Amino acid sequence: MNTGRFIGAAAGVWIVRVALNWTFYAKIVGRQYANISSAHPGMFRTVIPAYIVADLIFALAFAFLFVKVGTALGGGVLAGIKLGLIVVVFSAVIGALYDYYGVTYIPGALELTSVIFQVIAHAAEGAVAGAIYTRMLASAVPARA
Repeated sequence: MNTGRFIGAAAGVWIVRVALNWTFYAKIVGRQYANISSAHPGMFRTVIPAYIVADLIFALAFAFLFVKVGTALGGGVLAGIKLGLIVVVFSAVIGALYDYYGVTYIPGALELTSVIFQVIAHAAEGAVAGAIYTRMLASAVPARA
């Protein structure tokens, strides 16, 4: 594993993930979660630094997976998208099913909206990992004359 390319891919995924999550959860569906929180005090925690650290952990794990299986998935951006779609099934989709059947105060429509967002976000994060890792790989290989 090339450490520089790994760190570059992880950093790119982390930045994109933090930006997408903030945009979606704070700006797009934030009011819906605030209304639920008002009706059920103490049910949600909003600890932004912890979310950012969790996103960093995800980015490191995702970049590591990309380094290990990206070539088997075809390499590049498309491999990153494929990996993102695989990971989203194991994380957000399964997690949303547990939430939907176990947490009664989150409406199904909001849960579905979150899953759709997560599918798009994971594909985008995968594309970023693939683009950065591949671009850094291409720039490390000397051009032939």
